[in-house]
Amino acid sequence: MRNFCKVIAAAAAVVLSVAAMSVEASAQTDTLSTSLDKGMTQEDINLVMSVFDGQQPYEIIGKADAFIQTGKTDEEKASLAYYIYRYYRESRIMGYDEISVYIADNYFLNGKYNLKDGNAMMEMKLFAETNRRSLIGMAAPELTLQDPAGNSVAVTSGDQDYTVLYFYDDECTSCIRTTPALMQYLTRNTAGINFTVYMIYVQDDRERWMSYIQKAMQPFSVPGNVRIIHLWDPEMTSDFVNKYGVISTPKLFLLDRSGVIIGRELTPLALSQVVEVHESQLTPTEMIFEQIFVPIANSADTTLVTKEIDTFFEDSKDNPEFFHELFYSLYQYLKTSASYTLQQGAAYLANKYIAGMPEMWETVTFTDTGESRGSVIRADFSSPSDFIDQTALAVLMFYRNPLDKPATDLELRTPQNKKFHIYDVRSRYTVLYFYNTDCALCRGVTEALAKMYKEYDRTDVEVVAIYTGKDKNWKNDVKENNPGWINLWDSKRKSGMFDKYDLIDVPAIYLLDEDKVTLAKDINPDVLSALLEYYLAPEEGAVTGVEE
Repeated sequence: MRNFCKVIAAAAAVVLSVAAMSVEASAQTDTLSTSLDKGMTQEDINLVMSVFDGQQPYEIIGKADAFIQTGKTDEEKASLAYYIYRYYRESRIMGYDEISVYIADNYFLNGKYNLKDGNAMMEMKLFAETNRRSLIGMAAPELTLQDPAGNSVAVTSGDQDYTVLYFYDDECTSCIRTTPALMQYLTRNTAGINFTVYMIYVQDDRERWMSYIQKAMQPFSVPGNVRIIHLWDPEMTSDFVNKYGVISTPKLFLLDRSGVIIGRELTPLALSQVVEVHESQLTPTEMIFEQIFVPIANSADTTLVTKEIDTFFEDSKDNPEFFHELFYSLYQYLKTSASYTLQQGAAYLANKYIAGMPEMWETVTFTDTGESRGSVIRADFSSPSDFIDQTALAVLMFYRNPLDKPATDLELRTPQNKKFHIYDVRSRYTVLYFYNTDCALCRGVTEALAKMYKEYDRTDVEVVAIYTGKDKNWKNDVKENNPGWINLWDSKRKSGMFDKYDLIDVPAIYLLDEDKVTLAKDINPDVLSALLEYYLAPEEGAVTGVEE
């Protein structure tokens, strides 16, 4: 029998006994429930504790303690504690196993209360022992394993954004499904995020391990932002079984940059969701920005924003590292805001404190790894001058066709080579959709706009789809996939659209009113749909023609 199997043999026996335990545990549950005056059952406890689902474990622990103390005797308290343990032991909410470990340690494993069922007590002890060191929020236990060449490798979080620990077995049917799903996520959906992935083989058959690695890795092209390290522990000296609770496979853990566990018992889908949530969380600096700028985001008075920006400068100008970190973060925050007023603030900041003060940025170092700290900024710029040039260009593009101003007219050509002006559209609202057939994102946007287009009358909404490329095959595409809207292009580049509109990136969507005043720009189909619904809603008190 393999080493891993030897180590978990006792554990496996206990785990297998859980199924048999269900009958015994049910009998015990019935016995325990009769001891309570209110006849509380596991189902009753489940109903009570479910009220707290969604709260943090530390909040629930306090409530659980208080609930357990409502028992009139030690036997009643033990019953309540065990029921609560089971509820959180079986919870599907990530992180709630911390509550089960707490109950086990503080009510049973310390001898305070006893369980009559020996198997239940053994299962509880095994669960607590193999999980208490790898709970959410804990520093990941240290491991030193071996690579295929026999070198010792310490599992660390390093300077990566995330570290993944994946424990697997080549004979595990679930692993056979999980491994390609994990690789698919890592190789296709992690752009801009740096991962170190420790793929840890839990058996001791090197030949089978090498064969598995070759088969599992061969279909995937690993991008530069993902580093995969293959490890194993044939002599079982690292104690990974107890440190990470690996009594079955697969086991997938996610660590943050500091080596803190932020995800455990994950599937590849759950891993992607945890990363997505973690990436969307505000930093402490962004929280300060929120407090200052959200209250004035809807104001038309941009001086409120510029005054705050000027104040930030006065507070940071004498400390270059503080200035760099603060103003780069502030520019990104304002630029990506949904508020046009705050976007105008970003343009003001960029003009005055970036493009207007190049000497302030000479000592900045841009990098594609690590976190932004002081004068070391994680961003895709080759140098300070590159950053300043691109920022100045972004501001120039921002001021093209500003909101509440008439959009610049363009003379373009139809697929039949007839002249057509944007201002020729006579609908109440005009949607300008700039796209390219080679753009993968454009294909999804085109599909969404095509569905939306069918919902509106042409007198209300017209879409002008403007192809930004020069490939004549575009005409064939229009013939085969034309939703019925107006299709235009400029193969000879006579319209000057690249100088008149912000077309650095496509797709680009503009919404114009009947006078061709720009109502919105750089929006997605969802925002466009919401705006059209608002603008086309019947005015209050207007006659709609609907009979009652």
